[in-house]
This record gives sequence, structure tokens and C-alpha cells, in this order.
Amino acid sequence: MTQHSETVRNPDLIWRDDGQPVSREFDDPYFSVDNGLEESRHVFLQNSGLPQRWHHWQGPFCIVETGFGTGLNFLMTWQAFAREASTDSWLHFTSIEKFPLSAQQLAQAMALWPELAEYTEQLLQQYPDAIPGFHHMEWPEQRVRLTLIIGDVSEVMNDLSGPVHAWYLDGFAPARNPEMWSDSLFRNIRRISLRHPRLLGETTAASFSTAGIVRRGLKGAGFRVKRLQGFGRKWEMLGGRFELYAGPEPALLSQVRPWLVPQAPDTRRRIAVIGAGMAGATTAAALAAQGYAVDVFDAKGIASGASGNPQGGLYIKLAASENATHSEFYLAAFQASLRLMHQLAARTDTQLWDNCGVLQQAMNEAEEKRQQRFMEVSSLPASLIQPLDAQTATSVSGTAQNGSGLFFPAAGWVSPARFCQQLLEHPAIRVLIRKVEQLQYQTEESQWQLQMADGEVVTYPQVVIATAYDARKLLPDAYLPIKSIRGQITLLDAASVPKINTVLCGETYTAPALDNQVVVGATYHQNDFCEEVREADHEQNLKHMLDFGPDFYNSRHNFRVIGGRTSFRCTTPDYLPMVGSVPNRSDFVQKFGILGSNARKIPAIEAPTLPGLWLNIGHGSRGLASTPLCAAILAADITGSARPISERVIEALWPGRFLLRDIIRKKLSQF
Repeated sequence: MTQHSETVRNPDLIWRDDGQPVSREFDDPYFSVDNGLEESRHVFLQNSGLPQRWHHWQGPFCIVETGFGTGLNFLMTWQAFAREASTDSWLHFTSIEKFPLSAQQLAQAMALWPELAEYTEQLLQQYPDAIPGFHHMEWPEQRVRLTLIIGDVSEVMNDLSGPVHAWYLDGFAPARNPEMWSDSLFRNIRRISLRHPRLLGETTAASFSTAGIVRRGLKGAGFRVKRLQGFGRKWEMLGGRFELYAGPEPALLSQVRPWLVPQAPDTRRRIAVIGAGMAGATTAAALAAQGYAVDVFDAKGIASGASGNPQGGLYIKLAASENATHSEFYLAAFQASLRLMHQLAARTDTQLWDNCGVLQQAMNEAEEKRQQRFMEVSSLPASLIQPLDAQTATSVSGTAQNGSGLFFPAAGWVSPARFCQQLLEHPAIRVLIRKVEQLQYQTEESQWQLQMADGEVVTYPQVVIATAYDARKLLPDAYLPIKSIRGQITLLDAASVPKINTVLCGETYTAPALDNQVVVGATYHQNDFCEEVREADHEQNLKHMLDFGPDFYNSRHNFRVIGGRTSFRCTTPDYLPMVGSVPNRSDFVQKFGILGSNARKIPAIEAPTLPGLWLNIGHGSRGLASTPLCAAILAADITGSARPISERVIEALWPGRFLLRDIIRKKLSQF
């Protein structure tokens, strides 16, 4: 079952006379009838000693909560973090919820706590619909990140990898919701703790419940547990600290694929990003927001490659039969991108984007059937996707439609160049228009040398390569089976083209006019490195433009081409980006070559990587949707924070996946 077919429902609530919500299913209130806010502070903040720990904390502080509920614990933690934490720290709060409150329910519940109103309002601005999976939200100015995971805790915990500095074990009482407080929960707490032995004696756990299943579970997970004075009518609560690390446990460690364990974070917060397109700009912004000094290098300047088109469509294409991991990634990435666009647009008067919606047209019978199959199994809300018949599609798009389509009301068009420019306008980011010719690692100083085209050499502790297909030039020994796809867009005088209300997407795409011009494109040619704008490609784009509807066909003799642009996309064999650390090819083959004989016998050894070197490439034509989340993933690994997506997706994006695949298949190639 693909992720978009899973059904999620909001809880059925009973609202008491005092305004407190009670779960009808579990017959249990969401927080203490005495004073829910003060109980949360007592059980989780004070019990875990968080204000004191935050005073001198540097880097990410990661909390995992087992029941998001009304968001009270997150919001009161955010408030306390804003008051108590050092400016060198940031908060990453991960929370799991099977039955997420609607935005209206959450707002009603949190109205009881006006002192949290400013935080509640900010949460509601990004709060997701009830869609299963990971929902990553960021407030960079506040140094706060929230990953809300909608799903069953017993399943979701398998996808988490840590680190975790504090566990909030919350949720309905074990007697009323025993499925949540299962052995699986505590096994995963131990598994995650064992992956981060440097946190021995530091990771804490807190719970309102002193039930035997919770005490025994935490003790079995390696925590030294204490009963402490509870809040209000509750005599006791639990506090614990992970202190019982007794060495490797094969049954647990065998679940860890060595190549998924991130490098230990480098405390030197200085980094180079090579490439100033969407991948590089989002990465630089994500790192700058976390206290890094970032130098961005690009031979031709900001958004000079495929990111330089005047407009691009922000949307995704999901299929009913598509790989579940593929759908999980793009669904989460699309929503993360929408959140970022809204944030950036609020900071500038320049129009970066327009959420005018995107209509994916059913251009032929095969596409119409594909869309019908998708909607038959999809449980995605209408706020994300809607099936439209021809009449409704005509009304929504503003131009006559002969067929049906799928409408994404929250999507739209983006100016990629303006998007990149806005991201890079940060005091911690320098953009250097210089070409990096070569990389060389200095083992003695643990630094990378960047040799410029003019011969100058500069050094950085860490480097991110975000140069699309040109990454092969900087990493000639890496295993990168990527392709370059030439694409040409055509620019038309807006007065010569039918006016539309939404982005139209068929064989090509077009968008409502921007700056008196209309974009249509792009062509798709593999292994074609011609940089010239070609008349034949204009003709191809205009031919596809006729399929947007009768109004376009009837206006074809009026079309006035006023320009064009050629750029090159970078794609991978599985159409997923490459994001993460770069394997040391020769050492990796030597250490993991045994997998060619037995793919299940994974050696329990460290996976060799090129230290301090990271990759963010291969976004193809979906970079507007994929790059913000990929930047967050990369920033998490670089800074040593919790990852904002499942371990399953991390492995699907890992740059060494094709090397590993071909080791197993015994089909290593040269690139």
C-alpha cells in the first residue's frame, strides 16, 4: 500500500464545560484537569532539567514525543526554549500522532492558554492536513524545528534514528491505550539510544505515567528510572536517564545499515557550498540558519543553470502503483516546499511565487486512466488534490478544457532565480562568483582544499557539492551514474497567448504571465550538450502548447516568440536525488564487497566516506519541490541533528545506493 492511500482521521472530541478536550475513543482528557500547562512544565521540562541544560547548550537539542495531541508540550517547550536557551543552540522537536487534531480543534484547545498564543499562531500557519507521514516545519529566526509524524507510534518508531536528548513519553494512559505502550516502543528507544553512545548519561526520559509497563519498559531500554513527585492529583511521575549501555547488542545493531550512520558532526561551523542553484541555495540557507558561516561558489553566479528559468511549476506527480518510498519522499518534500515559499514570500515585496494552483491535464486516454486509478486509492484531502471534470477544469483554469485533470490547489509557479536570490540574502552567506576546478583532502588538517580556476587555493572543513551533472568533474572517482538532460524553454509575448488562471501541465507546462511574458517548456533531450537556443525546440514547445486546450489551438497563429533559454537538468536512474555523505569508493568496495556473495550478511563495520564531503544533486525537473526538504536532511546530518524524514527515505536518497546495488549485482561500472 502506498502512503497516499492510507486513511487518517481527526479525533472525535468531547468538549467539557471548562473548554478542555476529551477523547471520545479513549475516554481520557488531553491534559490535566488541574492545570495542563503547569503539569506539562513539571513532568517534561523540570523533570528533564531542560532549562538548566539549555543555558550553555551548543548545537541541536533533539526531543522525541510519543503523542502530539493538542501540541501543548511542543508549544510550552518552544516558549521555554526561547526564554532559556543559549543563542548557539536550536531545538528540533519530533512528535508522533496517530489521530491528529484538525487546525480548528487545535486552536480551540490551545485557546485555554493565552500565554502561548504567539507560538500557537505560528504553529497554525504551518500546521499540516491529516496526511500520513513526516511533516517538517521550521521557524529559522526562532531556531526551532518541528517534525510532526502522522502515524501509529509502533510503526513510526522503526523509522527514527535519533539522536534524542530527551524523550517525552506522553499519550493517553496505558490502561486506556495499551497498544501505544508496547514492547516495540521501548525496544526502539533502546535501539536509537545505542546508536548514539556519546549521549550515554545525557539522554533523559520523562512520563506522567508510573504504570508498571512504562517502568519496566524504560528499565529494559537501559534507563535508570526514578519515581518522582507528580503534579496536582497525581502522586508520582517517572524520570529516567540512559545509563546502562552495556556494549553492542547484535540483535539491535544488526538492524543498522552502516552507511546510514551519519558522520560525527564537525564543531567547526564553516562550510563551502559549490553551486548557487536551488540545491545549493536551499542548503546554504539551511546551514546559515543553524549558525554556519557559508561560502557559496558558482562559476557563473546565482541560478545560472537550470535554476535560472523565469518560472517553473511547483507540483508533484504521484501514481497509484508508484514505489511507496518515492511517494513518501515527494509528498513530504512538496509540503515542505510550500511552507518555505509562504515564509519567503512574507519577507519580500518581490513576487517569488503564486499559489494559483496546478492543473495536471489528462492529455490522452492512458493518462486519464492513470489519474482515475490514482484517485480510486488516494485518501489525500481536497486541500492537496482534486479530480476535475472538463467543465470544472475549464472554470478553474480560465481556459477551455476538453478533458479532465487533477488539480493541486495549493501548488503554483515559482521564479527559481528570485527564489535562490532570496535564500542567499543572509548575513552568514557569501556568494563568490568563482569556478572551483578541483578538490583535494588534507588529512593532517582535516580540511578540503578548493583549487580555483585562477590557481588560488582555499580550505574548508566541510564541502557540499550542489553542481548537478558537473559533480562528476569534481568527484571523478565517485560512483555517480547520473545523466544530463537538455531542456529548452520558449518565451512568448503574453498578449499573444490566451490568459490562464493556473499552471497547466501536460507534455510541457505553462503558467500565468509574469512580466508580460509567458513560459512554455521544457524540451527533454538526453546526452545533448548544445547550449544554443534552437528554433526546432521552439517549434516543439509550441506544438505541445496546442494541447493545453481549444483556446490555445485557435490562437496558434498569434503566438509571438520573444526569447528562449537552454539549461541542463541532472537525473538519476531511479529519479530520486542524491543527498548525503559520499562513500569512499575503493574502500567501500573493499569492505562491503562480501555483499556480492550474500546481500543479507552486512558487516558490522563503519562505512568509509569522504570525510566532510556532502552531495546534493539529481533533482531533475522536480527541484522546486525536492530541494528544501533535501537541504533540511543534509543540514541535519552535517549538524548532528535528528533527520526530518524516515530512515527508509534516507536510504533511498543516499548517494552510495547505486554503488551498493552494483556491488550486490556484481555489475560495477566505470563512470
